[in-house]
Amino acid sequence: MLRLPYGISNFKTLVTEGYHYVDRTSYVELLENLDPRYLFFLRPRRFGKSLFISLLQHYYGLEHKKDFQTLFGKYYIGKNPTPNVNKYLVLKIDFSRVDSTSKESTFQGFLRNVKRGVNKFMAAYPHIFDEKDRMTILNANAPNILLLDLFDIMDRKKITQKIYLLIDEYDHFANELIAFDIDNFSNIVSRNGYVRKFYETIKVATHDGIVDRIFITGVSPITLDSLTSGFNIATGLTIYPNFNEMMGFTEQEVKFFFDNIDFPKEKMPDTLANIKKWYNGYLFHENAQNTLYNPDMVLSFLHHYTLFKEIPKNLLAPNIASDYGKIKRLFNINDRQQNWKTLEKIIENGKISAKLTREFSFEKVFDKNDFVSLLFYLGLLTVKGSFFDRTIFTIPNYVIKMLYFDHFQQLIMDKAQLTSDEVQLEEHIFELAQYNRIHPFLAVVERILKSLSSRDALKFDEKHLKVIFTSLFYVTGIYTIQSEFAVGREHVDLFLARRPPYEPPYQFVFELKYLKKSGEKQLETVKKEATQQLKKYLQHETFAPLNDLKAYVVVFVGTDVKAVEVLR
Repeated sequence: MLRLPYGISNFKTLVTEGYHYVDRTSYVELLENLDPRYLFFLRPRRFGKSLFISLLQHYYGLEHKKDFQTLFGKYYIGKNPTPNVNKYLVLKIDFSRVDSTSKESTFQGFLRNVKRGVNKFMAAYPHIFDEKDRMTILNANAPNILLLDLFDIMDRKKITQKIYLLIDEYDHFANELIAFDIDNFSNIVSRNGYVRKFYETIKVATHDGIVDRIFITGVSPITLDSLTSGFNIATGLTIYPNFNEMMGFTEQEVKFFFDNIDFPKEKMPDTLANIKKWYNGYLFHENAQNTLYNPDMVLSFLHHYTLFKEIPKNLLAPNIASDYGKIKRLFNINDRQQNWKTLEKIIENGKISAKLTREFSFEKVFDKNDFVSLLFYLGLLTVKGSFFDRTIFTIPNYVIKMLYFDHFQQLIMDKAQLTSDEVQLEEHIFELAQYNRIHPFLAVVERILKSLSSRDALKFDEKHLKVIFTSLFYVTGIYTIQSEFAVGREHVDLFLARRPPYEPPYQFVFELKYLKKSGEKQLETVKKEATQQLKKYLQHETFAPLNDLKAYVVVFVGTDVKAVEVLR
């Protein structure tokens, strides 16, 4: 049975211990043939960036030359090696582990990670550095001084081999700082900041011929503009269509995993359809050929199945959920009210258009375009198409949609000054799922509407009602919740379909209507029209065979439920 590379980011470990590797080595050739030598590549969290960095490290490091055939022989690049194979001294620095809770911890974490990378570099090439060199370099008390000492020693010793510099998660600490300590962020990337000086030192080393190539990964271009004057030599490949699939899994690759882990063939079609709905959908350029699956999400699912022979109840593994939980802080950047409106629009429409920001600058107002672009880089939105100079973004998949509605539900509860426990939300959803009792849940909705401010109530409409229903239903995770579900050429407001492995007795469809208090006289007319509409939907081939499907028309007038029609 296939060995799953779940959680493995070391290329040598993956290959030599028999884990399945989805071959991306052809991109090494593509990268090497580019004219630019200093490259940035951004992808969302848990998308395979660290593994690709490790691939480059083992391919280009001259210390791995003896292992070339073992590591690469059966892959594309092993059969088509490039001129620069095992030619470089590889310096790898990883910034994924920096404690950003204070100014001092951020500085010390940054310095410690640079020292760790440089120390491993010197250990890999002992013919260059003696103990005196090591002490001189590692005693430096600033990241840029440490690099200066390293480069000076190499220059003084006239080392002919060049450095290939790999930096992984260059922005990890910065993304967190921006959300809760923007002043600290501004200081460290300013002209006199230690991050700026670090990259200025690297730039000088490229001019001196010591650093020949650079490949940097991260999640967002959040610090690129801040570094520009100190490091304006790098080329970003993030949205190049020919690099769309350099990380992530295609549909065919996901199917290969399922075909080789002893997964029941009779369950395969439905499971693959669900997996596609849950984890697929990422596109980084509208002209790219394939949408992608988040590889860590897929491997987490497969790992759970191989251990327990069951579909996991949680669609997000704890490590992934923790990563995305941190992202919520970014909704606090700059204008929270503007971000709230943008979030509402995304949730209500499922898409939004904006001008893609290539580099963020905190010397100008952080506007809607910047916020939407940030969501794209973080993997919370993906490319759908374009409209003139605007990119059309959409939510990539069901799991990301869950994160949106989870966050939105918390915001609603905060606005209403309520908690889920206080209104017994989960208990009432379980009551609906198990016994088809809807009124306790509707009472929760009423209570939320009554608790919202009068200003919120004034602009409230049917779209807002649908969003509230949807976000509340996401709490339990026992249904796949589909808003504006297509029924032929029309759409039903909400469809709550079973989500494996859960088996609640009932599934549900809802047609929701909202009237302001001034329009209450239209209640019967609206109810009748909605009922006829839903009856028509129930005759569609999607719903007609479902004997366990319960259908409701629910009409709110102001903050009160005024009509509930049960059609099944």
